[in-house]
Amino acid sequence: MQPRCGACMQLTGSMNRRERNQALQANKLGAMWAVLDRAISGALEDYSPSSAAILLWLSYWPPMSVSELGKVLSLSQPACSRAIDRLAASGFVRKSHSGSRETLVEILAAGRIEAMRLQTQRLSTLSAMLSTLAKSEQAEFTNLLNKLLAGAVENRADARHICRFCDHGVCDGPFCPVGCRATQIEQSAQGDDRG
Repeated sequence: MQPRCGACMQLTGSMNRRERNQALQANKLGAMWAVLDRAISGALEDYSPSSAAILLWLSYWPPMSVSELGKVLSLSQPACSRAIDRLAASGFVRKSHSGSRETLVEILAAGRIEAMRLQTQRLSTLSAMLSTLAKSEQAEFTNLLNKLLAGAVENRADARHICRFCDHGVCDGPFCPVGCRATQIEQSAQGDDRG
């Protein structure tokens, strides 16, 4: 489909071949986001992305405070609290007070089962998308994906946010380009502090 507006045609017409190819790749990457968003939204059913991320995150990590969870999800404390309250009403999580003023959130057995179900659906949906690639293409795609993911990380908080839906039992340690990059950044900062 060709752009119809004059301004669009003028913009693309003024690009050299390299710029046009980069714009085309970026455009396709943006379109892929729409495809992934639709697929993941379908896999997560009626859950909001925040509620699903809370269940999935807590299924791998120990109880954490509402404010810590909000940082992982990039949600305000009140928005995070509302999502947690909905999950608590369903019997999936429980809020409790720690010795300090913070409220801790922990996943319950029913929540762990629901998180496993959602994670299975999520991974199955995304695996089906990958099955359109040949085995050699999948290996190449994995290498490229690792580079793109690592390149998006600026700090540990970024890493946690990027990986909020991940199956940490599968993608952990040296298999996680996001966590590895966050560790490299932290080690580099420690080296700079010592030097």
